[in-house]
Amino acid sequence: MSFLEKKNNSTFFLHVNVKTNSRKQEIINNENFLSFLVRSKPIQNKANQEIIQMIKRKLKIGSNQIKIKFGLKSNKKLIELKFPERIEKEILIRKLLK
Repeated sequence: MSFLEKKNNSTFFLHVNVKTNSRKQEIINNENFLSFLVRSKPIQNKANQEIIQMIKRKLKIGSNQIKIKFGLKSNKKLIELKFPERIEKEILIRKLLK
């Protein structure tokens, strides 16, 4: 699955495509990227905040461990995830998709 790229043992990059103004909140696996369906409109950073909250809930990490590296004003984003300790890629994928 190429939507998750390992930088080192505790840092990953997540390739995301965002669809705003959706009826429901959902994460869909599209092999090359994850599609985040969010309820918010892309106004005043609300969609980005909703994405961060979704990731935070799924992975049980703090917002300071999630950073949008590229695509703040785009529907395609690169998100950096930092963990305090080593985590396996497969575990991370499972948590995101459940």
